Amino acid sequence: MYHAYERELYRFDQLYRHFCETADLAEAEGWGVLKPLRQELEACYGNWFVTTTALAWGRFVDPAHGKSLLRHWQMEKVQRQPEFFAKQVRPRLDKATGRRVFVIISDAFRYEAAQELTRELNGKYRFEAELTSQLGVLPSYTALGMASLLPHQTLAYKPTGEVMVDGHPTSSTEQRSAVLSAVEGMAIKGEDLLAMSRDAGREYVREKMVVYVYHNTVDATGDYAPTEGRTFEAVRKAINEIGSLVGHIINNLNGSQVLITADHGFLFQESAPEPTDRSALADNPDGTVIAKKRYLLGHKLPEHECAWHGFTATTACAEGEMEFWIPKGVNRFHFTGGARFIHGGAMLQEVVVPIIDVRHIRGKAAPNTRSKQVAVHVLGANHKLTTPRHRFELLQTEAVSGRVKAITLKAAIYDGEEAVTNIETVTFDSGSDSLNERKKWVSLVLLDRQYDKRKPYRLVLREAETGIEQQSVEVTIDRAFTDDF
Repeated sequence: MYHAYERELYRFDQLYRHFCETADLAEAEGWGVLKPLRQELEACYGNWFVTTTALAWGRFVDPAHGKSLLRHWQMEKVQRQPEFFAKQVRPRLDKATGRRVFVIISDAFRYEAAQELTRELNGKYRFEAELTSQLGVLPSYTALGMASLLPHQTLAYKPTGEVMVDGHPTSSTEQRSAVLSAVEGMAIKGEDLLAMSRDAGREYVREKMVVYVYHNTVDATGDYAPTEGRTFEAVRKAINEIGSLVGHIINNLNGSQVLITADHGFLFQESAPEPTDRSALADNPDGTVIAKKRYLLGHKLPEHECAWHGFTATTACAEGEMEFWIPKGVNRFHFTGGARFIHGGAMLQEVVVPIIDVRHIRGKAAPNTRSKQVAVHVLGANHKLTTPRHRFELLQTEAVSGRVKAITLKAAIYDGEEAVTNIETVTFDSGSDSLNERKKWVSLVLLDRQYDKRKPYRLVLREAETGIEQQSVEVTIDRAFTDDF
């Protein structure tokens, strides 16, 4: 089920976000046409997809299950988040002397957004990006997730709930930079790095082999009640900002190895949660150290019917006796401080943490990184129209992929520069390997007028956005008679 989310189930979350973004734009213009559909889609996403996914995935998480993930928190062929530095950064450093690795960590940048960013990066010249994932720590919250991504021998909790890396605190950028100094590294905020000129930036990182760049747009917006409604707007902004960071690192700082990841993902719905979405806790149990909307940390916690009980030694490789409660499914312990944007639990949206590997391609391989739009051809030859309506078969010659983009065309028959049929709009966006699944028909209707069968007319396909002609084929119009109205 984890791999199914990586491959295709993430699309429900991604397309829900895209729809909400677009519906917001429509409503901002005063158009109410999408409101009924929005209500239907909200119910479908929340009551069907999220709920069904929570129930299915919950069967594997639940400690009552014979092979409960809470008892071992690992899966075959899935990297765990505390292994990030050892398995992703260290091998790149060891591969060649003097090789510098940049790591961009974006707070709450979830897998579906990373998939979109990967597509965009693969559309840029000299960039090659590949998306994989890692199983995030549990509870899935910032302090623990950020600490697990740092180089370390041990993760541990202080009695107060503070996370320590090899005995050092890690809550601030400066503290993380101190931890990274052990591997000739440093930490910096993304906005500070972008503010540097090319020369200043190169000098700043010149002596460092590992540079951790921290970015915080999604969590800063979503995890704050007055702004949580703008979560999807923040995701769009984050995708653009991280893309700019990658470009700055590769084009200005001579970076050739960039990894992009996150501390955790998130769950968000446009509609406010119902009282039934709350896992009732009369009081925090004895031994509670930290209590949040989606998790509770403490010592010697009892069992509770509304919560799953686990140990950070298992789910985060953290030394010590720290335990946690998380609500079952998508529930919250309380609604204060905002309740639509949440993380901390074990849902796939929270714990499938992305890793994007971005490489700078040089030399002869660089031209192959250019993106292009799919080509479309009109099938058949000797096109002769003898009736008012004629159907043309169009073939998308290759599947849409990371570097091959969809295209929207406008099709019509022309007499010189004048259209003599309706103008039809067709989008070619199939990712199928089957030729038959990449074929589409377009139906054109001739205007009621006289045509010369000896004169060549043209079927023209133009890109919808730019008007640039993509293909033109000659057609003959041989009408024995025209309708007499």
